[in-house]
Amino acid sequence: MKDRTTRSRTSSLARIPVPLRAAVFALIISPLFLASVPAFGCSMEFRVTGGEKEGYAPGDTVTVSLTLMLTHGNCLVEPADTEFHATGLEILGATAWKRIRERPVILAKKLSVVSKGDGSDGEVALRAVRLCERQGGDLKAIFVPEKKKIRE
Repeated sequence: MKDRTTRSRTSSLARIPVPLRAAVFALIISPLFLASVPAFGCSMEFRVTGGEKEGYAPGDTVTVSLTLMLTHGNCLVEPADTEFHATGLEILGATAWKRIRERPVILAKKLSVVSKGDGSDGEVALRAVRLCERQGGDLKAIFVPEKKKIRE
């Protein structure tokens, strides 16, 4: 009688089509996988929008646009709290944040920078940092004199 009970359970599982079993397994496992992948709290992108050229020399003035996309609707870090660090550059000025889109929230800001270095004693770079417990963001734009315009 023991064998008969085991056989009936096995045969009822065997009646479920393999693709359906695979789909149920995927539904059970996918939340576990998604929970283990880090979620970035924001996405940032630098673009040279004024004064773009092949190589930069000391004294060159460049306009750099930063686009910020917030992936969390209830972001704890205000756009104004984004930190900018310049190495071999001086930030001359910046515009206020401008909302480009509502969902997802996309903001833009322009910075005017002047090159102070030629890269001989380190990189000439502009960095934007958003410190946040939800992974925040850290982006660096490197200006390479006489080689490339910008590298991220």
